[in-house]
Amino acid sequence: MTYCVGMSMNSGIVLVSDSRTNAGVDQVSTYSKMHLFNTATDRVVVVMGAGNLATTQGVVERIRHDLESGAARSLNTRRDARNTESS
Repeated sequence: MTYCVGMSMNSGIVLVSDSRTNAGVDQVSTYSKMHLFNTATDRVVVVMGAGNLATTQGVVERIRHDLESGAARSLNTRRDARNTESS
């Protein structure tokens, strides 16, 4: 079972996740389920994964690659979600 919790507090946001992975009765290890991306100067993006570990690793690696390579579409180029005007 995976635990990923996000709470909005008066002073900010609190994010918590476990790190246990289980591949059977005798195979228990750890892997961080919380991934922090310091993107543009005006935002921080946190991805918390649950479910298939390979899928989570693939998504995180794709985000990391897009940010590092300066891809045309990435978390850095996403417009402000509060802006409802199309650009």
